[in-house]
Amino acid sequence: MVLSAFVALALLFSLSNTTGRFEKPRVLSAFDSLLIRYDAYVDEFLAESNAPGAAIAIVKDDRIVYIRGFGSRKIGEGEPVDTNTAFRLASLSKGFASVLTALLVKDSVLRWDDRVVTYLPTFSLKDRAGTQRLTIRNLLSHTTGLVPNAFDNLVEANTSFDVLMKRLKEAPSVCRVGECYSYQNVAFSLIGPVIESATGRKYEDLVRERILEPLGMHTASVGKEGLTETGNFAYPHVRRNRRWLSTTVKDRYYNVEPAAGVNASIFDMAQWLRAMMGGMPNVVPPDVVATVSAPQVRTPDEAYRFNKSKRYRSAQYGLGWRILDYEGNRLVFHSGGVQGYSSHIAFLPEKNIGIAVLQNSSNDYSFVYDFFDLYLGIS
Repeated sequence: MVLSAFVALALLFSLSNTTGRFEKPRVLSAFDSLLIRYDAYVDEFLAESNAPGAAIAIVKDDRIVYIRGFGSRKIGEGEPVDTNTAFRLASLSKGFASVLTALLVKDSVLRWDDRVVTYLPTFSLKDRAGTQRLTIRNLLSHTTGLVPNAFDNLVEANTSFDVLMKRLKEAPSVCRVGECYSYQNVAFSLIGPVIESATGRKYEDLVRERILEPLGMHTASVGKEGLTETGNFAYPHVRRNRRWLSTTVKDRYYNVEPAAGVNASIFDMAQWLRAMMGGMPNVVPPDVVATVSAPQVRTPDEAYRFNKSKRYRSAQYGLGWRILDYEGNRLVFHSGGVQGYSSHIAFLPEKNIGIAVLQNSSNDYSFVYDFFDLYLGIS
């Protein structure tokens, strides 16, 4: 398998942390050889599956050691996916919401255990006592007690968030607030109006000002228009009669921006990885990363659901991030999916290595797990 010219250069020259300029050539290491093997594997897999496109970045020790686009932005039209092609991130957006919240906590604007009704006094759950107990921590750790994915059907129908928020008072509970894990999109996104109430600023503006712009995520955005107005974006694709067909970008899930509203290119995601792995402490301080990636609740069923490689020994959820035991290694992780797109981000904090994968198709390929298996020497 022949490597692309960019990949070959990226392996022979290390990318600078700040300028993007190439340094002097160096002899290929065992790690470089591993990246060559991985690149060939992804190339071959995508070709055999006829997948529309993908983009992958790997960061090691605060350096982008691998970054590449594969395939087409829109199948049959030839425009290639490059490192600046924007994709929908879907639930990877939750990590941005949690980090923004942590920054505001650090600024003493919010506290994790502030009650939601302090900022949204007209909000209510079905359970009056639960309404009074519900905290910011509960929102971002999915410990609201509500039935899983409450009113995602209305999210799919593109119902406005104001209506969604009011409908939560009808949602049944599966446990008391704070006592169990139950994944949410609508309830999670209450953090948006909470932040707006506390700051007087729009949620998307703060995400842009506090995270996207200072990290140099120049093609990243919040909302549908932010994606489609870039010009260089990956179209979503669905599988029909064994063929991939392009479709239009849907509004659905942009109505829950904190849960699923961010768009980004793979170059942007490389910067996000660097930040989450400690490389940009002036923007995302180490204590912020430690807080959002600290386990809040056990998620044993999720260990089974994500355990395609049979490597997970346990699974927990932090604040907008999953924490998994991957063959004895702590893995901070999240995946995302919305019609025609899938996305993954994961890093091993103790080994200072991470990977992001963006796809303009709904197939949940195992590129993340396969990479870590190679890196950890697991057969």
